Amino acid sequence: MSYDLADARSPGVTRSPEATSVAHDPLLTIDLNLLIPLQALLVEANVTRAAERTGVTQPAMSGSLARLRRHFGDPLLTRNGRGMKLTPFGAALAEPVDRAVDSMRSVLSSRNTLKSGLVSRTFTIVASDYISIVLIKPFLQSLWNSGQNVSVKIIPIGDDMLSPLEGDECDLLIAPRALLSEDRMNYHSRHLFTDRFVAVVDEDNEILDESTAFNDITKLLHVDSLRGAEMPGIELGSALAAIAGSFSARMHLVAGTPMMALVQSRLYELFGREIGLRAIPLKSETSLYQTMYWHRRHAADPEHIWLRDKLSDIARSL
Repeated sequence: MSYDLADARSPGVTRSPEATSVAHDPLLTIDLNLLIPLQALLVEANVTRAAERTGVTQPAMSGSLARLRRHFGDPLLTRNGRGMKLTPFGAALAEPVDRAVDSMRSVLSSRNTLKSGLVSRTFTIVASDYISIVLIKPFLQSLWNSGQNVSVKIIPIGDDMLSPLEGDECDLLIAPRALLSEDRMNYHSRHLFTDRFVAVVDEDNEILDESTAFNDITKLLHVDSLRGAEMPGIELGSALAAIAGSFSARMHLVAGTPMMALVQSRLYELFGREIGLRAIPLKSETSLYQTMYWHRRHAADPEHIWLRDKLSDIARSL
């Protein structure tokens, strides 16, 4: 369920004159220094943790909350048993506040970024070997002569690919949009690039050609290319010969055999022919919208913003 910010305020709360004037010029009626504590309160839903997050005392954070409540005419946080929870209006504020803080940090740090431009950090990315080869490798290549002190730790995609995001164990998850159900997508995201599956077979395979029907292709002896995940529009038959742990391994398993596998077109173009494979375009194609996801706790992190922008730049050049 979504809420309109104008209608989501808790019942029985009267808007102050200060809040009423927001409709005319909000920048003239609020201390912009409240934006950082507001974001912390919306992320943590806890005054003590919000204070720790921003490096201020609990009384100072309580004072900021009181001012924010007066401004918005909404409690923002309410008691929930022994803890607190966001009001509907507070929950509706979370994403636009993240965007606002993200934009302000980017603007205010731009001079420093242009002056030094240096990042020193290890980023953790959950991704398949396909993304590692097609996207992350050229990203790293672009940094070799830049003076950046950046390294990347790659975690293979598991059965529950969102778990590392939820547990703050990674900076980014990169995966096809179709693999993640909409009801679990409470994360920031950005489209990177689009790909498609092709059927790969040994170059001497005489069984398959471009006239072979899609349904006939997927019934052949194959190496599983989907890690057991369901991709809309693609259903493999029961003639399973092997399950490999990576897309590149599946290609190597197919070479020199009568088997076939479905792999991404960009991965095949990189080295498929070199290992003796040929690709058969699928008449029934499913687009793979490769997307990066991140938790909103990283939305305003300048180095994280740098990472997202660099990956987007690389994706546009593919």
